[in-house]
Amino acid sequence: MDEKYTQQTMFPLDDMLTPAPEKEKKKEKKEVKLKPKPAVPPATPLMKRVAAKAPNNVKSLKKVFSKEELAEIGRKGKDEEAEDTRALKDVQREKYRAVKRRVKELEIGNQSQLFAFPSLGEGGWYKMIEFSALFYAYRLADRMGRKARVMKDSDRFLKAHFVTSLTNIEKFAEDIKNYEEGVTVEIAGDGVYIFTLPKPVPDDEYAALRRTEETRRERLHNTLKPKDMDPAIFSALLMVERQLLPRIKKLEKNYYDMIGKTMAKDIHKILTAYGMLTDGLIERQEVGRIILRYVNSLMAGLILLAELRIWPYDVAALIGENANTLKRLILKDFIGKA
Repeated sequence: MDEKYTQQTMFPLDDMLTPAPEKEKKKEKKEVKLKPKPAVPPATPLMKRVAAKAPNNVKSLKKVFSKEELAEIGRKGKDEEAEDTRALKDVQREKYRAVKRRVKELEIGNQSQLFAFPSLGEGGWYKMIEFSALFYAYRLADRMGRKARVMKDSDRFLKAHFVTSLTNIEKFAEDIKNYEEGVTVEIAGDGVYIFTLPKPVPDDEYAALRRTEETRRERLHNTLKPKDMDPAIFSALLMVERQLLPRIKKLEKNYYDMIGKTMAKDIHKILTAYGMLTDGLIERQEVGRIILRYVNSLMAGLILLAELRIWPYDVAALIGENANTLKRLILKDFIGKA
């Protein structure tokens, strides 16, 4: 082969061994740089005055005002307002408890002063407890043209035996001097009104005040109780009722409609049947069968609530145990089965 031809047509060895040039990489995408938001200029005094009186749309105000400026003009969001409200209520509750604790200590052995302290709710209501409540309700209220009712304490702490409420405390402080000669009025730093009687109430008069209230409560209690009740059975009925009704009341609406409402009706029917028995309107065995029917219905509701994990098993079991005690008493005393 012609040497010249070979050199012109064949690839040189060096060229064959030289790697091919790399392809150009694709151009990388250019990064898009966001322009920084322009800084919000400080609010002018005029803007602040307008914002302070504007409708409470804090969400839109935040676009114009900084957090510090919103706090300065007294505008807060719903979450912040709710938190402030909770904090205020906590402070008020602690103050109320401290005042009640002090008054309760002052009432120990007291028979010469009336203490009225601010109630926790709104409306300008005040409370009196123990001796003060009895003296106001049974010695003053009627004469002063006021209505007073002594009640059991509904607070969950530092419970008093006797509680009553009154309003318009300033007028009461003025009027009491016309009905109790020689009484003095003092307002303590914590807002407690102290009415000091000219002389202590004798022991026998204080005992009479207590008897008046205890007699009233007993009369109300007897109105609600069956006349000729069986103490053991009626106590078992009340035990089941007191355990169930508060818990039924707290059930979620769906579970209340599905189970709780029926259980509440069962309790009502049991008490109705027992009241008809004590009034002599139904035979003993028949009432026993009615009560057993509705107790079994209650047990079915307990099983459902336990299986659905609405109530813990131990709670349902405890109520079920008392319901079974009632069943045993009914079977023994009403049906004649041991």
